[in-house]
Amino acid sequence: MTSHAFGGRRSRALLLLPVAALLVAARTTVTPLPETMVGVKTDHPIGETFTAKKGDIVLRAKVLDTEVVTIDAPVSVSISKFAQEVEPGTKLEPVLAPQKTESLTGASGRYYCGENLRSRSKFAEAMIGDWFSKFAAEVRFCFVDTDDDRKLDHVFLAGAKDKEFQGAWEIAPTPYTVRMMQPDDEGGELVLRVHKFKPESNKVQFMLELSKNGEPRYFDYILTVKGNQAKQTWPRIETNPKKVPYPSTFPDLLGASIAIDSVDSEKEQVTMSIRRNFPMQLFKPVTIQVQYIYIYY
Repeated sequence: MTSHAFGGRRSRALLLLPVAALLVAARTTVTPLPETMVGVKTDHPIGETFTAKKGDIVLRAKVLDTEVVTIDAPVSVSISKFAQEVEPGTKLEPVLAPQKTESLTGASGRYYCGENLRSRSKFAEAMIGDWFSKFAAEVRFCFVDTDDDRKLDHVFLAGAKDKEFQGAWEIAPTPYTVRMMQPDDEGGELVLRVHKFKPESNKVQFMLELSKNGEPRYFDYILTVKGNQAKQTWPRIETNPKKVPYPSTFPDLLGASIAIDSVDSEKEQVTMSIRRNFPMQLFKPVTIQVQYIYIYY
């Protein structure tokens, strides 16, 4: 896939999808633009019945970088105690920002951020979190193209909590390059695999698995958007013949659909068919994190 193939109106339409529903409701001011998954050709034709065994991959999708951005000219930025020199060719991360960020910074448009900068030591972060600080534990310079002319014209400090440092500052127009739908540098892949069978109940369990560079990447659920609403898909998908006898169907697995005709748990095989492949869509693997704050008294 090339940037030309997805250029113009098509790429712009994709980014006008309700991706705001994929924002994580947390204290951060920006969140990375979700990646894109696109189904690849299945081993069995759509609608054809086949037998799958434990460990077999039923569906497969490539993971693409939705948008790759590189800066074309040097830019020097400084806000409060933070400063950064960004050289030509440096990758910037496309991000999404909630309405609150637009209001605080006074700048709306396309947002692209540089690398994270620590505002204090990891020890201090572990002890007090974000308390008593004007900045989050990590901050980053985020650039804005406010008039969609492929030139960055403002910068703000993501992670600033003090109003004095939350506004966007004007910079000299700095050109940048955008490439759409690029192969993931880490060889990202998402698959639906036959995971295991349960002889006592004659159930079959499927598993959604994500890998980068051939190594598994664990997640709690995958977030997508359907009908302007955020949708959570958990990695384990299991039949329940006592409630829904075979044949049964999973009508929406990240937009795909599979049908289960019969299960032989003793032989660890399932007779099934693919009714619909994974579509191209934005997706975000989410890992639930627990943060501990130490309180001394």
